[in-house]
Amino acid sequence: MRSDSDWWSALKEGDEQALEHIYSTHIEDLLQYGMRFSQDASLVEDGVHDLFIQLWKKRSSLGQTDSIRAYLLVSLRRTIIRMVNKRLMHSCNKSPEDYDFQADLAIEDMIIEREISEEQSKKLEEAFSELSKRQREVLYLRFYQDVDYDDICEIMDIGYQSVRNLVSSAIRNLRNYMEIIVLIVFFL
Repeated sequence: MRSDSDWWSALKEGDEQALEHIYSTHIEDLLQYGMRFSQDASLVEDGVHDLFIQLWKKRSSLGQTDSIRAYLLVSLRRTIIRMVNKRLMHSCNKSPEDYDFQADLAIEDMIIEREISEEQSKKLEEAFSELSKRQREVLYLRFYQDVDYDDICEIMDIGYQSVRNLVSSAIRNLRNYMEIIVLIVFFL
């Protein structure tokens, strides 16, 4: 089985099969991640396709990477933000922190996997909506996309300790919010 480095090197050398493999391996994750920045499916699909067109056009000048997934997520994030800026006719001086990262916890999967009741799911959804945009994004990447901390640093362009702090504070906030909801329900 070829490693990410091998597939990337093959892409850089002009191997169309490598491009097809990278595309088919990562397309679903990219589309799901892109939809967190814009609910416009056609914009996200265009962004993903633009990303792969640029990847092919600039293949010879690409740097080396050990994680194609992280590279693609970083690139897609930037591509979608640019496209949203163009579409909304904003100047490009908005920082990534200003974008509303839309994430939900794929409640359907959680119910199946953990048999969580509908009421608990609603509480968790409410708690998740109370998190900051950055906390929602970091939890989505870490637990829904299973991205490791180093790659999250690269994707979100923040330091390792900042990522750890965001995950920790988000989990703490979720736990606290859930405890408050349980107490309120208990005393009603």
